[in-house]
Amino acid sequence: MCGLERLAQSVISSLKLPYGFLKRDGHVCFCQGCQTYLGRAGFTSYNYPEDWYLFRVNVSAPPGRSLEEISNNWELCYHGTEISRLESILRMGLKTPGECYLHGNRTNVLPWRFKIYNAPDDFDADRIFLSPSIRYASCDSFSLPYCCKRKKDGLTYRVKVVLMVHIRPGSYAVSANTSGGSIDPWYSDNSIEWATNESNSVVVMGVLVKFERYQCVGHVGFPCLNF
Repeated sequence: MCGLERLAQSVISSLKLPYGFLKRDGHVCFCQGCQTYLGRAGFTSYNYPEDWYLFRVNVSAPPGRSLEEISNNWELCYHGTEISRLESILRMGLKTPGECYLHGNRTNVLPWRFKIYNAPDDFDADRIFLSPSIRYASCDSFSLPYCCKRKKDGLTYRVKVVLMVHIRPGSYAVSANTSGGSIDPWYSDNSIEWATNESNSVVVMGVLVKFERYQCVGHVGFPCLNF
């Protein structure tokens, strides 16, 4: 077990997600060492989640669809989120901000999103936002970073969570970058953001986590988690 896998397993275990949300095996480490040994696991250069750890989830197909159809014909993309939303997303699936979530709560447009960047005046925020680029989906505008402190040695990490998603072709609109700056050289800024209001056309296939060593001192501006 490599260092990234140990970190990822520890953080996810600390969340105490209900049994059965994640598969028991089939998870994939995309650190440099593991992928030198294993290969690129079917990903191409432009959507490869380098230095991320992938937890595969138990998936239920939407009504009228099959998992075979979704795996073979739907498109791979990514959705940035935050650790505190994982349980409700894995229980209910990705929903638009207007749809009900766990315990009768409603999704909210994340508070750091859409208020300071270059979204047009008629921008529709009541949609699910995705990207073919994991770099774009994991930027701070979409994926809220957490400061995670490891109890056994006190080391702290900046942690990001991104969902690996399959989306039905033709169910989403393609639009320009609204994050405030160019992020991924593989993609044009004019087509890097996808959005849909069809939650049944989006299926979460996995949870990706990434760690960076980070010195969390005092108020860091984002939530903290001990693991």
